[in-house]
Amino acid sequence: MAQSCKQCLNTNLLVILTLLGGAVGLSVGFSLRKWTLTKDTLLWIGILGEMYIRMLKMMIVPLMVSSIITATASLDLKANGKISAVCLIFTMVCNFLPSVLGCILCVIIEPGKSVHISKEFATVHDQSTETQDIFADLLRNVFPDNLIVSTFEQAHTKYRIAERNLSLVKNESSFITIIKEKEKILGSANGTNIIGLIIASSIFGMATSATKEHGKAFYNFFTSATYVILQMLRWLIWFTPVGVASLLARTIASSADTSDEFRHLGMFIATALLGFALWSLAVVPLVYFIINRTNPFRFLFTLVEPVLITFATSSTAIAMPETLHSLEVINKLDKRVTRFVVPLSASIGRSGTCLYISISCLFVVQLVGMELTFTRLVLVCILSTISALANPPVTGASLVNIIIILTALDIPPEAASLLYAFDWILDRCRSITNLFSHALCVVVTYELSKSALSEDNQEVTENILNTEITV
Repeated sequence: MAQSCKQCLNTNLLVILTLLGGAVGLSVGFSLRKWTLTKDTLLWIGILGEMYIRMLKMMIVPLMVSSIITATASLDLKANGKISAVCLIFTMVCNFLPSVLGCILCVIIEPGKSVHISKEFATVHDQSTETQDIFADLLRNVFPDNLIVSTFEQAHTKYRIAERNLSLVKNESSFITIIKEKEKILGSANGTNIIGLIIASSIFGMATSATKEHGKAFYNFFTSATYVILQMLRWLIWFTPVGVASLLARTIASSADTSDEFRHLGMFIATALLGFALWSLAVVPLVYFIINRTNPFRFLFTLVEPVLITFATSSTAIAMPETLHSLEVINKLDKRVTRFVVPLSASIGRSGTCLYISISCLFVVQLVGMELTFTRLVLVCILSTISALANPPVTGASLVNIIIILTALDIPPEAASLLYAFDWILDRCRSITNLFSHALCVVVTYELSKSALSEDNQEVTENILNTEITV
């Protein structure tokens, strides 16, 4: 009995320490809220967590590039095509269905009608961001023109107001009229172009596989890089409890007294949390059971560690190493699939985000007194699904998409100001929902692509892909 308990403790030591770190962070954060802390004090409370996130972010691009090149190079072109197709189709379905679920919940619950505010927000506001530019930037980022720049910048359309003088002559008198025009400029925004790097890495991997002996040195380099990066992650992962405690303490301590906002947004928060719960604890387990015919909640329990990291950092990309460990080591899924699907899902898989965006937009629509017509519902579903593809996996990015969709509905962005009060907690909930969908995407892709995975090829690459993210 004692031996069994000791073995269980050793196996789950990191999870236990992370939970303790989360409890300490929450306790310290709520204890410090009674004092008015300065920004400098909050900075030092969260400095350890910030160091933790910076170190993890440092590993994302190298791990993603090396693992995708290694995984795709170990597959033949037929397997690559099938895995990519299954992953992309399933991801798009998982982005669209939560948008529909969010619309259904808003139609039934009507969270916006419980809030009474001034109707001044119902006026039409000048559109500052064009929806078509979101899609254009997405396509530009899919095909980057500079891989080095893509590691820290994304293509982003910017606007500027240009003044043009127009000279008029009337009755021998001249007049100068200043005309202001909005011009589009193709610029850049800070942030890793993850989707562009994934596409480029996949192409490099497939080309490596096609060149056979000539690509062996290239293949060995990225295989060695994968070993080195994973070893660094083994050291870094034990810093998780401290990082989680620091991040949660700063977040809770810096949040204002939101009791008044909660009275206004109670139904909105309840609707969003209900949507997250339905998707994560009903839809995801149901699909998993249909595909795998095993206990889905046991599978979800294996994701405890990446869930804790996602909750602390609000990013599924930062939790990617822990996600790979859970899927490969605990669930024994094929590493050739996991190391391709997980980075791709982290880049474009936005089920929780789409659900949140659709609920938020329809909440504001009801808030300003607009009718929920079928046309508006369809528009919100489509725009929520597509605009989320360009949504970077970082904190608060969904609010930008909400403002864009509200602008398309002729609603001023100021009407969404209430949403900022509780975004810090809802952001973490939707990120966890995203994570469950990413893990499910790996399972579905693996089960539907088994026939395309060559057993002979798996034996050849077994030693290379046998690197595990162990603790």
